[in-house]
Amino acid sequence: MSNEQDDQKPIKPPEQNHPDNRVRSLVEALAGEVPLGGMVVKLAGDLVPTPAQKARTEWEGAISERTNEHSERLDRHTQMLAPSTTLVGISVDLAVALARAPGDGMAGRGLTLDDLCKLLPGANREDVEKAAFDLNSLSLTDVERAFGGHWWLRLNQRFYEQVDHQVMGWKSTTEQDARTLAKLLLEDERRTRTSALHAASGWEKRRFNPAFRRLLRVIPNERASQERQPDYPSSSIFLLDEDKALLRRFIAAR
Repeated sequence: MSNEQDDQKPIKPPEQNHPDNRVRSLVEALAGEVPLGGMVVKLAGDLVPTPAQKARTEWEGAISERTNEHSERLDRHTQMLAPSTTLVGISVDLAVALARAPGDGMAGRGLTLDDLCKLLPGANREDVEKAAFDLNSLSLTDVERAFGGHWWLRLNQRFYEQVDHQVMGWKSTTEQDARTLAKLLLEDERRTRTSALHAASGWEKRRFNPAFRRLLRVIPNERASQERQPDYPSSSIFLLDEDKALLRRFIAAR
C-alpha cells in the first residue's frame, strides 16, 4: 500500500475499556493499601505495559507522526501558493519609485525604459532594465512588447496589493481597505455608484481603485457595470440580498 493510501486511512483510537485496563485498575487500587505499593505499580506500568497501554502508545505515536507529516505538507503547500520573496538593490528602488509615482490605481499608460530611468536618475540604465524584469518575473508588473525590441511596463493589481501599502504608510493593506469599502456599501445603498463610494472613502484613486477591484472579486461579475470609462474598474454595482450576505462574510473573515 502506498504512503498516500496510508494517509487516507483513519487512525482509530485504542479501546477505552480493554480488560487489561480493568485488571490494572484493580491492582493499583489494592496497591494503594500497601506501603510502597504505589511505587511498585508505577514501575510495573512503565516496565511491563499492558496490551492496552501499548495500543495507546502506538496510537499516540501514529497521531504525532501523521500530524507532523500534515504540518510539513501544509508548509510546503503554503510556500508554493504564497512564497515569500525579498527585493534587493535597484529592484527595491524601482518598486518604491513606481509606488510613489502619480497614478490612479489602474493599469495606466505603459512606461518605457526611458520613463523608468527618469524615476531613478542616478541609476545605470542596464540596472534599471534588469530591475524592471525582476519585478515582472514576480508578476508585480505586466510587460507589453512590440516589434523592434520595444517594450512597455504597466503596474498591475498584484503590485498595488503587495507594494503600495508598504511604501505609502497607509497602515492598512488592500485587503483591509476592501473590507472598509464593503462596510461603506452596506451602510448606504446610494454608494453602489462607484463615485459615491469613492467620495465616502476619502482616499485618492491610487488607493481606492485597487481596493475596489479587490472588493469586486467578492460578488458575482454580473453585478458590476460593464460601462467603459477611464476612472474606475466599474462605474457602479448592483447588490442583491445574497450579495450583501457575501459582503458581511467578507468583512467578518479577518
